[in-house]
Amino acid sequence: MKHTSMLFIYLVSLISLLFTGAAKAGVSASEARKLGTELTPLGAEKDGNHDRTIPAYSGGLPANTAPPGFLKGSGRWLDPFPSEKPLFRITSKNMGMYADNLSETSKELLRRHPTYYMDVYPSHRTVAYPAWVRDNTLKNATRAYLVKDGLALEGAFGGIPFPIPKNGNEVMWNHMLVYNGYPAEYRGRNWYVDSRGKAVNSGDLRCSLQSYYYNPAWNAAELKKNGNAFFEAAYNFTAPPNAAGNAAYSVDTLDPVQQSRRAWSYSAASRRTRISPDLTYDTPIASQGGITSYDEGYLFLGKLDLFDYKLVGKREMFIPYNNYKMVFQSSSVQLVSPKHVNPDLVRWELHRVWVVEATLKQGKHHSLSKRIFYFDEDWSGAGMSDAYSRGGQLTKGIFLGATPLYDQQVPMARCYWAYDLISNIYTVIQHFGDPGMGYFLKPEGFPGKTFSPDSLPNRSR
Repeated sequence: MKHTSMLFIYLVSLISLLFTGAAKAGVSASEARKLGTELTPLGAEKDGNHDRTIPAYSGGLPANTAPPGFLKGSGRWLDPFPSEKPLFRITSKNMGMYADNLSETSKELLRRHPTYYMDVYPSHRTVAYPAWVRDNTLKNATRAYLVKDGLALEGAFGGIPFPIPKNGNEVMWNHMLVYNGYPAEYRGRNWYVDSRGKAVNSGDLRCSLQSYYYNPAWNAAELKKNGNAFFEAAYNFTAPPNAAGNAAYSVDTLDPVQQSRRAWSYSAASRRTRISPDLTYDTPIASQGGITSYDEGYLFLGKLDLFDYKLVGKREMFIPYNNYKMVFQSSSVQLVSPKHVNPDLVRWELHRVWVVEATLKQGKHHSLSKRIFYFDEDWSGAGMSDAYSRGGQLTKGIFLGATPLYDQQVPMARCYWAYDLISNIYTVIQHFGDPGMGYFLKPEGFPGKTFSPDSLPNRSR
Protein backbone atom coordinates (compact mmCIF):
# COMPACT_ATOMS: atom_id res chain seq x y z
CA MET A 1 0.00 0.00 0.00
CA LYS A 2 2.83 2.37 0.91
CA HIS A 3 4.58 1.62 -2.38
CA THR A 4 1.37 2.28 -4.32
CA SER A 5 0.84 5.57 -2.49
CA MET A 6 4.39 6.74 -3.24
CA LEU A 7 3.96 5.78 -6.90
CA PHE A 8 0.74 7.78 -7.05
CA ILE A 9 2.43 10.85 -5.54
CA TYR A 10 5.30 10.49 -8.01
CA LEU A 11 2.92 10.34 -10.98
CA VAL A 12 0.94 13.36 -9.77
CA SER A 13 4.18 15.30 -9.33
CA LEU A 14 5.39 14.30 -12.79
CA ILE A 15 2.11 15.33 -14.41
CA SER A 16 2.21 18.61 -12.49
CA LEU A 17 5.71 19.33 -13.73
CA LEU A 18 4.74 18.54 -17.30
CA PHE A 19 1.78 20.86 -17.17
CA THR A 20 3.80 23.56 -15.46
CA GLY A 21 6.38 23.35 -18.23
CA ALA A 22 3.69 23.49 -20.89
CA ALA A 23 2.20 26.59 -19.27
CA LYS A 24 5.58 28.29 -19.14
CA ALA A 25 6.74 27.46 -22.63
CA GLY A 26 5.99 29.64 -25.64
CA VAL A 27 4.46 28.22 -28.79
CA SER A 28 5.69 24.90 -30.15
CA ALA A 29 8.65 24.73 -32.48
CA SER A 30 6.37 23.70 -35.35
CA GLU A 31 4.12 26.73 -34.81
CA ALA A 32 7.15 29.01 -34.50
CA ARG A 33 8.22 27.86 -37.99
CA LYS A 34 5.36 29.95 -39.37
CA LEU A 35 7.48 33.02 -38.59
CA GLY A 36 9.11 34.15 -41.81
CA THR A 37 6.88 31.92 -43.97
CA GLU A 38 3.14 32.48 -43.70
CA LEU A 39 3.78 35.02 -40.95
CA THR A 40 6.27 37.87 -40.97
CA PRO A 41 9.33 37.54 -38.69
CA LEU A 42 7.37 39.58 -36.13
CA GLY A 43 4.23 37.45 -36.33
CA ALA A 44 1.89 39.46 -38.56
CA GLU A 45 0.00 37.91 -41.46
CA LYS A 46 2.37 38.06 -44.40
CA ASP A 47 -0.33 38.16 -47.08
CA GLY A 48 -2.48 41.16 -47.83
CA ASN A 49 -6.22 41.09 -47.37
CA HIS A 50 -8.79 39.69 -49.78
CA ASP A 51 -9.71 43.12 -51.18
CA ARG A 52 -6.05 44.04 -51.70
CA THR A 53 -6.62 47.21 -49.69
CA ILE A 54 -3.95 45.95 -47.27
CA PRO A 55 -0.78 44.88 -49.10
CA ALA A 56 1.38 41.86 -48.44
CA TYR A 57 4.38 42.45 -46.22
CA SER A 58 7.59 42.78 -48.26
CA GLY A 59 10.11 43.67 -45.57
CA GLY A 60 9.20 47.29 -44.89
CA LEU A 61 10.99 50.35 -46.21
CA PRO A 62 14.61 49.60 -47.16
CA ALA A 63 17.41 51.31 -45.26
CA ASN A 64 18.44 53.28 -48.37
CA THR A 65 15.09 55.10 -48.49
CA ALA A 66 15.84 58.81 -48.89
CA PRO A 67 12.95 61.12 -49.88
CA PRO A 68 13.96 64.42 -51.54
CA GLY A 69 15.30 66.78 -48.90
CA PHE A 70 15.87 64.13 -46.24
CA LEU A 71 18.93 64.95 -44.13
CA LYS A 72 20.32 61.96 -42.25
CA GLY A 73 20.95 62.73 -38.59
CA SER A 74 18.69 65.78 -38.56
CA GLY A 75 16.18 64.23 -36.17
CA ARG A 76 13.46 64.67 -38.82
CA TRP A 77 12.21 62.04 -41.25
CA LEU A 78 10.40 63.10 -44.41
CA ASP A 79 7.38 61.49 -46.05
CA PRO A 80 8.54 58.63 -48.30
CA PHE A 81 5.30 58.98 -50.29
CA PRO A 82 5.19 62.74 -50.90
CA SER A 83 3.21 62.59 -54.15
CA GLU A 84 0.41 60.33 -52.90
CA LYS A 85 -3.12 61.70 -52.69
CA PRO A 86 -5.95 60.43 -50.47
CA LEU A 87 -8.03 57.60 -51.90
CA PHE A 88 -11.14 59.05 -50.27
CA ARG A 89 -12.34 61.21 -47.38
CA ILE A 90 -14.54 60.01 -44.52
CA THR A 91 -17.00 62.59 -43.18
CA SER A 92 -20.09 62.54 -41.00
CA LYS A 93 -22.17 62.03 -44.15
CA ASN A 94 -20.52 58.83 -45.41
CA MET A 95 -19.10 57.39 -42.17
CA GLY A 96 -21.76 54.67 -42.17
CA MET A 97 -20.04 53.06 -45.16
CA TYR A 98 -16.88 52.59 -43.11
CA ALA A 99 -18.32 52.00 -39.63
CA ASP A 100 -16.69 48.57 -39.22
CA ASN A 101 -13.25 50.10 -39.77
CA LEU A 102 -13.61 53.04 -37.38
CA SER A 103 -12.97 53.31 -33.66
CA GLU A 104 -15.81 54.63 -31.52
CA THR A 105 -13.82 57.80 -30.85
CA SER A 106 -13.38 58.39 -34.59
CA LYS A 107 -17.14 58.03 -35.10
CA GLU A 108 -17.88 60.45 -32.26
CA LEU A 109 -15.46 63.08 -33.61
CA LEU A 110 -17.05 62.80 -37.06
CA ARG A 111 -20.53 63.20 -35.60
CA ARG A 112 -19.58 66.04 -33.28
CA HIS A 113 -17.45 68.35 -35.44
CA PRO A 114 -18.46 69.45 -38.96
CA THR A 115 -14.81 70.42 -39.54
CA TYR A 116 -13.50 66.95 -38.77
CA TYR A 117 -12.74 64.39 -41.49
CA MET A 118 -10.37 61.51 -42.16
CA ASP A 119 -8.32 61.36 -45.36
CA VAL A 120 -7.56 57.73 -46.17
CA TYR A 121 -4.39 57.00 -48.15
CA PRO A 122 -3.02 53.83 -49.77
CA SER A 123 -1.79 51.42 -47.10
CA HIS A 124 1.95 50.76 -46.83
CA ARG A 125 3.48 48.23 -44.43
CA THR A 126 6.64 50.25 -43.86
CA VAL A 127 7.85 48.65 -40.62
CA ALA A 128 11.33 47.10 -40.67
CA TYR A 129 13.49 45.75 -37.85
CA PRO A 130 17.23 45.13 -37.47
CA ALA A 131 18.22 41.51 -38.08
CA TRP A 132 19.19 40.95 -34.42
CA VAL A 133 15.70 42.03 -33.28
CA ARG A 134 14.09 39.65 -35.79
CA ASP A 135 16.36 36.81 -34.62
CA ASN A 136 15.52 37.44 -30.96
CA THR A 137 11.82 37.54 -31.76
CA LEU A 138 12.07 34.07 -33.29
CA LYS A 139 13.82 32.81 -30.15
CA ASN A 140 11.24 34.49 -27.93
CA ALA A 141 8.44 32.60 -29.67
CA THR A 142 9.40 29.38 -27.90
CA ARG A 143 11.10 30.67 -24.76
CA ALA A 144 9.01 33.62 -23.48
CA TYR A 145 6.27 33.07 -20.91
CA LEU A 146 4.17 35.03 -18.44
CA VAL A 147 4.24 34.51 -14.68
CA LYS A 148 2.41 35.96 -11.68
CA ASP A 149 -1.01 35.91 -13.36
CA GLY A 150 0.33 37.52 -16.52
CA LEU A 151 1.77 40.52 -14.70
CA ALA A 152 5.45 39.60 -15.18
CA LEU A 153 7.49 38.34 -18.11
CA GLU A 154 10.22 35.69 -18.18
CA GLY A 155 12.46 34.26 -20.88
CA ALA A 156 12.17 37.10 -23.40
CA PHE A 157 14.90 39.43 -24.60
CA GLY A 158 15.71 41.74 -27.49
CA GLY A 159 12.57 41.26 -29.59
CA ILE A 160 8.79 41.05 -29.55
CA PRO A 161 8.14 38.55 -26.72
CA PHE A 162 5.06 36.86 -28.18
CA PRO A 163 5.05 37.05 -32.00
CA ILE A 164 2.18 34.53 -32.00
CA PRO A 165 0.14 35.84 -29.04
CA LYS A 166 -2.51 33.68 -27.41
CA ASN A 167 -4.10 36.06 -24.90
CA GLY A 168 -4.62 39.71 -24.06
CA ASN A 169 -1.76 40.01 -21.57
CA GLU A 170 0.70 38.74 -24.18
CA VAL A 171 -0.50 41.38 -26.64
CA MET A 172 -0.15 44.11 -24.01
CA TRP A 173 3.44 43.03 -23.30
CA ASN A 174 4.15 43.02 -27.04
CA HIS A 175 3.00 46.61 -27.23
CA MET A 176 4.98 47.76 -24.20
CA LEU A 177 8.13 46.09 -25.58
CA VAL A 178 7.92 47.48 -29.11
CA TYR A 179 11.36 48.45 -30.46
CA ASN A 180 11.83 52.22 -30.82
CA GLY A 181 15.54 52.45 -31.45
CA TYR A 182 17.31 52.73 -28.10
CA PRO A 183 19.15 54.57 -26.72
CA ALA A 184 17.57 57.75 -28.05
CA GLU A 185 16.79 61.32 -27.12
CA TYR A 186 14.01 63.56 -28.32
CA ARG A 187 13.09 67.19 -28.08
CA GLY A 188 9.34 67.49 -28.38
CA ARG A 189 6.47 69.84 -27.64
CA ASN A 190 3.14 69.14 -25.94
CA TRP A 191 -0.07 71.10 -26.53
CA TYR A 192 -3.33 71.39 -24.66
CA VAL A 193 -6.42 72.87 -26.33
CA ASP A 194 -9.26 73.96 -24.06
CA SER A 195 -13.01 73.85 -24.74
CA ARG A 196 -12.92 77.36 -26.24
CA GLY A 197 -10.31 76.28 -28.76
CA LYS A 198 -7.42 78.10 -27.10
CA ALA A 199 -4.08 76.31 -27.51
CA VAL A 200 -1.61 76.28 -24.63
CA ASN A 201 1.97 75.05 -24.76
CA SER A 202 1.93 72.56 -21.90
CA GLY A 203 5.57 71.54 -22.18
CA ASP A 204 8.74 71.55 -24.23
CA LEU A 205 10.72 68.48 -23.19
CA ARG A 206 14.16 67.00 -23.63
CA CYS A 207 13.84 63.30 -22.92
CA SER A 208 16.50 60.57 -22.81
CA LEU A 209 15.26 57.03 -23.41
CA GLN A 210 16.96 53.74 -22.63
CA SER A 211 16.01 50.06 -22.87
CA TYR A 212 18.52 47.45 -21.80
CA TYR A 213 16.00 44.89 -23.01
CA TYR A 214 17.14 46.03 -26.46
CA ASN A 215 20.86 46.07 -25.71
CA PRO A 216 22.41 43.73 -28.34
CA ALA A 217 25.42 43.16 -26.10
CA TRP A 218 23.27 41.68 -23.33
CA ASN A 219 20.91 38.72 -22.90
CA ALA A 220 17.97 37.86 -20.61
CA ALA A 221 20.23 36.75 -17.76
CA GLU A 222 22.34 39.90 -17.94
CA LEU A 223 19.21 42.04 -18.01
CA LYS A 224 17.80 40.35 -14.93
CA LYS A 225 21.09 40.65 -13.08
CA ASN A 226 21.15 44.40 -13.75
CA GLY A 227 17.65 45.26 -12.56
CA ASN A 228 15.35 43.87 -15.28
CA ALA A 229 14.44 47.35 -16.59
CA PHE A 230 12.86 47.43 -20.04
CA PHE A 231 12.13 51.18 -20.23
CA GLU A 232 13.81 54.16 -18.61
CA ALA A 233 12.98 57.80 -19.27
CA ALA A 234 14.80 60.84 -17.91
CA TYR A 235 13.40 64.19 -18.96
CA ASN A 236 13.32 67.86 -18.17
CA PHE A 237 11.14 70.77 -19.20
CA THR A 238 12.65 73.68 -21.09
CA ALA A 239 9.32 75.55 -21.48
CA PRO A 240 6.87 77.06 -20.63
CA PRO A 241 8.40 79.36 -17.98
CA ASN A 242 6.33 77.97 -15.10
CA ALA A 243 7.63 74.45 -15.81
CA ALA A 244 11.14 75.13 -17.14
CA GLY A 245 13.77 73.37 -15.04
CA ASN A 246 11.49 70.68 -13.66
CA ALA A 247 12.75 67.16 -14.30
CA ALA A 248 11.78 63.55 -13.69
CA TYR A 249 13.07 60.01 -14.06
CA SER A 250 11.13 56.75 -14.18
CA VAL A 251 11.91 53.08 -14.75
CA ASP A 252 9.67 50.12 -15.64
CA THR A 253 10.72 46.48 -15.23
CA LEU A 254 9.69 43.10 -16.60
CA ASP A 255 8.51 42.12 -13.12
CA PRO A 256 6.38 44.97 -11.75
CA VAL A 257 5.06 42.65 -9.03
CA GLN A 258 8.49 42.46 -7.45
CA GLN A 259 9.56 45.95 -8.50
CA SER A 260 6.80 48.39 -9.47
CA ARG A 261 7.50 51.51 -11.47
CA ARG A 262 9.99 53.72 -9.67
CA ALA A 263 9.90 57.45 -10.29
CA TRP A 264 11.53 60.60 -8.96
CA SER A 265 10.81 64.24 -9.73
CA TYR A 266 12.85 67.40 -9.30
CA SER A 267 11.31 70.81 -8.65
CA ALA A 268 13.31 73.75 -9.96
CA ALA A 269 11.50 76.05 -7.54
CA SER A 270 12.37 74.13 -4.38
CA ARG A 271 15.55 72.52 -5.76
CA ARG A 272 14.51 69.24 -4.23
CA THR A 273 14.33 65.72 -5.63
CA ARG A 274 11.60 63.50 -4.24
CA ILE A 275 10.22 60.02 -4.81
CA SER A 276 7.04 60.19 -6.89
CA PRO A 277 4.99 57.03 -6.37
CA ASP A 278 1.95 58.75 -7.93
CA LEU A 279 3.44 58.71 -11.46
CA THR A 280 1.45 55.62 -12.31
CA TYR A 281 -2.03 54.22 -12.99
CA ASP A 282 -4.74 56.86 -13.54
CA THR A 283 -2.92 59.84 -12.07
CA PRO A 284 -3.45 62.68 -14.62
CA ILE A 285 -0.39 64.00 -16.45
CA ALA A 286 -0.23 67.76 -15.95
CA SER A 287 1.94 68.38 -19.04
CA GLN A 288 -0.79 66.74 -21.14
CA GLY A 289 -3.55 68.92 -19.77
CA GLY A 290 -4.70 66.23 -17.36
CA ILE A 291 -6.43 64.51 -20.29
CA THR A 292 -4.23 61.43 -20.20
CA SER A 293 -2.97 59.46 -17.23
CA TYR A 294 0.36 57.80 -16.55
CA ASP A 295 -0.82 54.35 -17.67
CA GLU A 296 -1.91 55.80 -21.03
CA GLY A 297 1.55 56.72 -22.28
CA TYR A 298 1.89 55.48 -25.88
CA LEU A 299 -1.63 53.97 -25.46
CA PHE A 300 -0.50 51.88 -22.49
CA LEU A 301 2.52 51.63 -20.24
CA GLY A 302 2.35 50.21 -16.75
CA LYS A 303 1.24 47.33 -14.56
CA LEU A 304 -1.55 45.04 -15.82
CA ASP A 305 -3.11 44.29 -12.45
CA LEU A 306 -6.24 46.47 -12.46
CA PHE A 307 -7.92 45.15 -15.62
CA ASP A 308 -8.72 41.82 -17.25
CA TYR A 309 -7.31 41.84 -20.79
CA LYS A 310 -9.32 39.82 -23.29
CA LEU A 311 -7.87 39.15 -26.74
CA VAL A 312 -10.84 39.74 -29.05
CA GLY A 313 -8.95 38.94 -32.26
CA LYS A 314 -7.97 40.88 -35.37
CA ARG A 315 -9.83 43.55 -37.25
CA GLU A 316 -9.19 45.80 -40.27
CA MET A 317 -9.27 49.42 -39.15
CA PHE A 318 -8.22 52.90 -40.17
CA ILE A 319 -5.32 53.91 -37.94
CA PRO A 320 -2.85 56.82 -38.18
CA TYR A 321 0.09 55.53 -40.18
CA ASN A 322 3.14 56.96 -41.98
CA ASN A 323 2.34 60.30 -40.37
CA TYR A 324 5.56 62.09 -41.29
CA LYS A 325 3.74 65.18 -42.46
CA MET A 326 2.04 65.60 -39.10
CA VAL A 327 4.85 64.59 -36.77
CA PHE A 328 7.98 65.99 -38.45
CA GLN A 329 6.94 68.33 -41.26
CA SER A 330 4.28 70.59 -39.75
CA SER A 331 4.59 73.45 -37.29
CA SER A 332 2.47 73.61 -34.18
CA VAL A 333 0.60 76.57 -35.68
CA GLN A 334 -0.41 74.38 -38.61
CA LEU A 335 -1.26 71.33 -36.49
CA VAL A 336 -3.15 72.61 -33.47
CA SER A 337 -6.59 73.90 -34.40
CA PRO A 338 -9.74 74.43 -32.30
CA LYS A 339 -11.69 71.29 -31.33
CA HIS A 340 -9.31 68.78 -32.99
CA VAL A 341 -5.95 68.45 -34.73
CA ASN A 342 -5.81 69.75 -38.30
CA PRO A 343 -7.25 66.83 -40.31
CA ASP A 344 -5.26 67.89 -43.40
CA LEU A 345 -2.11 66.71 -41.64
CA VAL A 346 -3.25 63.28 -40.44
CA ARG A 347 -2.74 60.32 -42.73
CA TRP A 348 -5.06 57.35 -42.16
CA GLU A 349 -4.43 53.89 -43.60
CA LEU A 350 -6.23 50.56 -43.42
CA HIS A 351 -4.28 48.02 -41.38
CA ARG A 352 -4.99 44.84 -39.49
CA VAL A 353 -4.92 45.37 -35.74
CA TRP A 354 -4.96 43.19 -32.67
CA VAL A 355 -8.02 44.10 -30.56
CA VAL A 356 -7.80 43.80 -26.78
CA GLU A 357 -10.70 44.63 -24.45
CA ALA A 358 -9.68 45.61 -20.94
CA THR A 359 -12.36 45.44 -18.22
CA LEU A 360 -11.83 46.76 -14.71
CA LYS A 361 -11.53 43.93 -12.21
CA GLN A 362 -14.03 43.50 -9.39
CA GLY A 363 -12.91 45.47 -6.36
CA LYS A 364 -10.23 47.45 -8.23
CA HIS A 365 -10.30 51.24 -8.56
CA HIS A 366 -9.58 53.26 -11.69
CA SER A 367 -11.18 56.27 -13.37
CA LEU A 368 -12.10 54.05 -16.34
CA SER A 369 -14.24 50.92 -16.42
CA LYS A 370 -13.29 49.65 -19.87
CA ARG A 371 -10.65 50.28 -22.51
CA ILE A 372 -10.44 48.87 -25.99
CA PHE A 373 -7.01 48.82 -27.64
CA TYR A 374 -6.22 48.48 -31.34
CA PHE A 375 -2.55 47.61 -32.01
CA ASP A 376 -0.90 47.47 -35.44
CA GLU A 377 -0.21 43.81 -36.28
CA ASP A 378 3.25 44.72 -37.65
CA TRP A 379 4.13 45.94 -34.14
CA SER A 380 5.14 49.46 -35.13
CA GLY A 381 3.64 50.64 -31.85
CA ALA A 382 0.91 52.48 -33.75
CA GLY A 383 -2.75 52.16 -32.95
CA MET A 384 -5.54 53.73 -30.95
CA SER A 385 -7.85 53.20 -27.99
CA ASP A 386 -11.37 53.92 -26.79
CA ALA A 387 -12.01 54.44 -23.08
CA TYR A 388 -15.21 54.32 -21.05
CA SER A 389 -16.11 55.92 -17.73
CA ARG A 390 -17.31 54.06 -14.64
CA GLY A 391 -20.83 54.71 -15.90
CA GLY A 392 -20.09 53.11 -19.29
CA GLN A 393 -19.93 56.38 -21.27
CA LEU A 394 -17.36 56.80 -24.04
CA THR A 395 -15.11 59.35 -22.44
CA LYS A 396 -11.72 59.36 -24.17
CA GLY A 397 -9.88 58.34 -27.30
CA ILE A 398 -6.14 58.18 -28.00
CA PHE A 399 -4.34 57.91 -31.34
CA LEU A 400 -0.68 56.94 -31.82
CA GLY A 401 0.75 57.34 -35.32
CA ALA A 402 3.53 55.33 -36.95
CA THR A 403 6.56 57.09 -38.43
CA PRO A 404 9.16 54.36 -39.14
CA LEU A 405 12.75 55.64 -39.19
CA TYR A 406 13.56 53.97 -42.49
CA ASP A 407 17.32 54.59 -42.67
CA GLN A 408 17.73 53.13 -39.17
CA GLN A 409 15.26 50.24 -39.56
CA VAL A 410 13.39 51.44 -36.49
CA PRO A 411 9.58 51.13 -36.39
CA MET A 412 8.79 54.24 -34.37
CA ALA A 413 5.54 55.56 -32.92
CA ARG A 414 6.06 58.40 -30.44
CA CYS A 415 3.72 61.30 -31.24
CA TYR A 416 0.19 60.74 -29.94
CA TRP A 417 -2.93 62.80 -29.36
CA ALA A 418 -5.92 62.33 -27.09
CA TYR A 419 -9.47 63.67 -26.89
CA ASP A 420 -11.49 64.14 -23.71
CA LEU A 421 -14.99 63.68 -25.11
CA ILE A 422 -16.70 64.85 -21.93
CA SER A 423 -14.94 68.21 -21.56
CA ASN A 424 -14.36 68.81 -25.29
CA ILE A 425 -10.63 69.31 -24.89
CA TYR A 426 -7.63 67.58 -26.45
CA THR A 427 -3.87 67.28 -26.24
CA VAL A 428 -0.99 66.57 -28.64
CA ILE A 429 2.07 64.90 -27.14
CA GLN A 430 5.63 64.79 -28.50
CA HIS A 431 5.25 66.79 -31.68
CA PHE A 432 8.62 67.18 -33.42
CA GLY A 433 7.77 69.64 -36.19
CA ASP A 434 8.86 72.98 -34.69
CA PRO A 435 12.42 74.39 -34.98
CA GLY A 436 14.84 72.74 -32.57
CA MET A 437 12.66 69.66 -32.15
CA GLY A 438 13.44 66.12 -33.31
CA TYR A 439 14.14 62.47 -32.46
CA PHE A 440 17.79 61.44 -32.24
CA LEU A 441 19.22 57.95 -31.93
CA LYS A 442 22.22 57.79 -29.59
CA PRO A 443 24.24 54.65 -30.42
CA GLU A 444 27.07 56.00 -28.28
CA GLY A 445 24.76 55.89 -25.25
CA PHE A 446 24.55 58.34 -22.37
CA PRO A 447 26.79 59.27 -19.42
CA GLY A 448 26.63 56.77 -16.58
CA LYS A 449 24.33 58.72 -14.24
CA THR A 450 21.82 59.90 -16.84
CA PHE A 451 19.23 57.38 -15.66
CA SER A 452 19.24 58.04 -11.95
CA PRO A 453 17.62 60.46 -9.48
CA ASP A 454 21.02 62.10 -9.00
CA SER A 455 20.98 63.32 -12.61
CA LEU A 456 17.83 65.42 -12.22
CA PRO A 457 19.37 68.65 -10.83
CA ASN A 458 21.92 68.62 -13.66
CA ARG A 459 19.18 68.04 -16.25
CA SER A 460 17.36 71.01 -14.78
CA ARG A 461 20.34 73.27 -15.34
